[in-house]
Amino acid sequence: MRLATPTSLGAIAVLLLSLSACHDSTPSNPTPTPDPITTFTGLWRSTSTSGACTGINWSVSAVNATTATILYTATCAGIPVTGTANGTAAGTTMNWSATGSAANNCAYTITGTATPAQTTDLNVTYSGNVCGTPVSGTDTLRR
Repeated sequence: MRLATPTSLGAIAVLLLSLSACHDSTPSNPTPTPDPITTFTGLWRSTSTSGACTGINWSVSAVNATTATILYTATCAGIPVTGTANGTAAGTTMNWSATGSAANNCAYTITGTATPAQTTDLNVTYSGNVCGTPVSGTDTLRR
């Protein structure tokens, strides 16, 4: 019978200590990362009283982690515009687009971007055409 040498016992002890150091008995609970679209969801109202589009109101609802449906009303080029837009979050920006018929049954197409300015503000840029009239501008929407 051969006895273990002090060197081999030391190596086994180091190995066991190394293995026990790799085992963490405390389970980790990572902090969940919010979906990118979450920043944009909620009710938003225009702060502008002048410009190509005024009285902008948005109700943004998440469809999934990166897309949303936007129910909106506005007055663009003096014509009431109501409808549904689609938004897609790309980092800290949401790209959005809307098409439809304005109050007098003429066509409109508007596209733009929205970026959070603070927890209560959303900076919106837009451009498009409402009833044959080009519209473009910026607005700050507030919760």
